[in-house]
Amino acid sequence: MFDITMSIVTYNNEKIIGKTIKSIVEHIYDVNYKIYVIDNNSTDRTCDIVKEIDGNIELIENADNEGFGKAHNKVLNRLNSKYHIVVNPDIVIENKVIIDMYNYMEQNQDVGLLTPLVKGVDNEIQYLAKREVTFIDLLIRRFLSGFFKKRQDYFEMRDTNYNSYFKVPYATGCFMFFRTDIYKELEGFDENFFMYLEDADITKRVNKISKTIFFPDNYVIHEWQRGSHKSFKLTWVNIESLFYYFKKWGFKLY
Repeated sequence: MFDITMSIVTYNNEKIIGKTIKSIVEHIYDVNYKIYVIDNNSTDRTCDIVKEIDGNIELIENADNEGFGKAHNKVLNRLNSKYHIVVNPDIVIENKVIIDMYNYMEQNQDVGLLTPLVKGVDNEIQYLAKREVTFIDLLIRRFLSGFFKKRQDYFEMRDTNYNSYFKVPYATGCFMFFRTDIYKELEGFDENFFMYLEDADITKRVNKISKTIFFPDNYVIHEWQRGSHKSFKLTWVNIESLFYYFKKWGFKLY
């Protein structure tokens, strides 16, 4: 059994994937680990770069772009670990955050999912722990981000100051530290989400059988891609995910 397994889903990430994986390998101490990289049919050098990196890494090459959740689920039946981390390809580790989170989970058996403090490359906090998904909040974040600051602050749980432990209704999918038996009990991500809101969905399901906690003691760096803000196609994928989420969990206006 591994102490920690990780899965990283890639799609044309040649510019960042090497930095991400090397930073993980360099900062994971005193535990045995395995990193699964699941590539969604990249057309650039992503897979070649992964193959060149030293470490306990297994590359899985999909014939098609299967989306975020389905690709992560590819390793579900292979997982033989105490903890499983879902990692975005734009995450950088520069400290012992993985070990700190591991130790916290060892001491808090009632926690099923841990979400860390996330900072940008500018060292500023990214407020990615969120309250329950509502239509109004997602509308504001996507189209009216320059307005309704008080409401956005509430949705992003800024009243916590991100300096203490607290329960999280909606954890970011960029770095999710699962207890593996909880992750497997949930059968991973709901594959009806191609991308976006699968993290909200799985957090909600974790919280029905365990709990999700914000971990303020250390941080990861997130070189935020924000693809849906750059692409009409991804904006539409985001909208489809929103409709499916509300169909599954019930519509909540605000």
